[in-house]
Amino acid sequence: MNRTDQRHRFVVGLGLAGAVLGVAAGAVQVMIGSQIPEWSGAKASPTGLGLLTIGLSLLAGFAAVRQRTPGLTAWGRTACALGLLVPGLLCLSTVGRLWYPSAVLLVVAGVLTIDRWRDTGKAFAQDWFRVLLTVLGCFELLMAAGAAPLLMVVGIAGGMALIAAAWLRSAPRAVLFGLVIVGTVPFAALAWAAVVPALLAVVAAVIAIPVIRDDCAQPEVAR
Repeated sequence: MNRTDQRHRFVVGLGLAGAVLGVAAGAVQVMIGSQIPEWSGAKASPTGLGLLTIGLSLLAGFAAVRQRTPGLTAWGRTACALGLLVPGLLCLSTVGRLWYPSAVLLVVAGVLTIDRWRDTGKAFAQDWFRVLLTVLGCFELLMAAGAAPLLMVVGIAGGMALIAAAWLRSAPRAVLFGLVIVGTVPFAALAWAAVVPALLAVVAAVIAIPVIRDDCAQPEVAR
């Protein structure tokens, strides 16, 4: 086994350990988060934030395992790194100190997932709009976690729809437009009194245009 394979195995261990600890932290936030505000970040909606933490921890665990796939492209490895880094950093705002061990493990695993940083930079440059749309989806997930039950469900579904729209390269144009609409309009309509959801909808729609145009311009063979 070469050093690269050994590093990949090490990343899997780190990522899975961080994911397991993250699920535990999310469960603690759901069950007793309001009783330990100094550890859980004194959040107003511990249940929603705890559930979001569990979901993002599972995503990080999947990314950790996925990075060992043979023949993974530079962008595929970059996507796995983002799947570890984004939850690792984002959940610092969902469960407070409870997340510190997972944050360290997932961030280190995310950095070690990258094999060639130059190729990673090129991947970001080529798919910058997809990265931005993904960030907006994660931002909507974070906003939804602290909202009322209906708004939380709509926001989580919307955030996941935006992330899906960013990466479903082979989906028909109608499906991509539908995902963007689901990801923006319902959440903005329910939270009409706030400026940020409406602004998110406008920005996401603008960013989605070049993403959809690029997907639909690709020949079927390249997909």
